[in-house]
Amino acid sequence: MNERGEAVLSEVAEAFAWYYEDRIKQGLPAEKRNCIFTKGGYTAKDVERLILSMPFKRFEGMGYMRHSKYLGILQIDKSIMKTLDDNDISDILTYCMNALDRYWK
Repeated sequence: MNERGEAVLSEVAEAFAWYYEDRIKQGLPAEKRNCIFTKGGYTAKDVERLILSMPFKRFEGMGYMRHSKYLGILQIDKSIMKTLDDNDISDILTYCMNALDRYWK
């Protein structure tokens, strides 16, 4: 994301797909249950739809994020971004990495 809390959806989808493809290359499950990455044959648009349905929909519902369909941008709510400093962002990234570790255990 940039300094305004914006990320291009297609780039997020690319990183999202890479994460799961990397897990498969390592011999790890792509997901705990059946998913598009396990099935294969998915498109970039399939990955974008997956992201927008979950996990994005949950964050949007809580008012944390927004999606600009016209621009293809995901954005952390501006009022939240105004309150975050580099340490907060680092803490959030650490929390997310720890959450992934807990998820896979």
